[in-house]
Amino acid sequence: MNRPRRAPRTALFMLAMVSGMLSFASAQAQQTRWLPASACRDGSLFADGIESGAIYSPDASSGAGPVASGNQQRQVLVGSSLRTYYVRVPPLHRADRPAPVLILLHGATGSSATTAVAAQDLRDLFSASADRAGVVLVAPPASGSSGGWVPAVDFIFIQAIQNDLAAAYVIDRQRRSVWGFSAGGHVAHGLVLGNAGLYAAYAVKAGVLEAYAGINAPSAATREVPLQSRIGSSDSLLAFAQNDVLRFINAGWQIDDTLQYREIGGGHSYSSADAEAALPWLCRWAVLP
Repeated sequence: MNRPRRAPRTALFMLAMVSGMLSFASAQAQQTRWLPASACRDGSLFADGIESGAIYSPDASSGAGPVASGNQQRQVLVGSSLRTYYVRVPPLHRADRPAPVLILLHGATGSSATTAVAAQDLRDLFSASADRAGVVLVAPPASGSSGGWVPAVDFIFIQAIQNDLAAAYVIDRQRRSVWGFSAGGHVAHGLVLGNAGLYAAYAVKAGVLEAYAGINAPSAATREVPLQSRIGSSDSLLAFAQNDVLRFINAGWQIDDTLQYREIGGGHSYSSADAEAALPWLCRWAVLP
């Protein structure tokens, strides 16, 4: 892939200021909801009794009801193959409080033998933040022979996972989000923007459009799906991420509203700080019919 020119910082800031002055289109306001902070404390939208703002009605799945909390693994049939994925159910999960879901997509591992470990490591990294927020974590392993994602296969896998989750747990189908790192972030752009009515929001760490979704993906999306994008200041993909900011702004996303972009210290890596940044932001978004 050809390396684009680095986006000038002055252009980023000027476009961000212009974008920040724009208001949501009426259709966007009807489809996307920013929930009270209590939605990210224990899974309860009104944990303190009364909160201001519009009443939110979750879209609860008809799951089996109360389940044990903690780390779990489940299997789904994809074609003729039985595939395993990993789950974390928060301690405060209750059948009368449909839980939001966060799907975690790991980076390429170099070998198919290590994808299960990568998926579980990512789930474990996010567990503390997810438990506090009442979020169910889902971590599928990629199917590629080199430990990477094969969208034609893995997107079907992810859909089968969501069907299985809805049957096994009581989840809020209006609060499904995605987080991906590196290759997982690349495909997260394509997965979410190509299914804009399905996911409430998503976040990437070192995930860029050119690697899979394509530079026109934001303008082709049917909805401005809220995005949090983070990247290390010494990451080789920094220029790509900066150019992506301009593409999202030009397609209608608004800086520090539907688009949160941060350059942080470090290179091509992720840590618990990324989980702490992503979860409180992601779990406050809902997509309405």
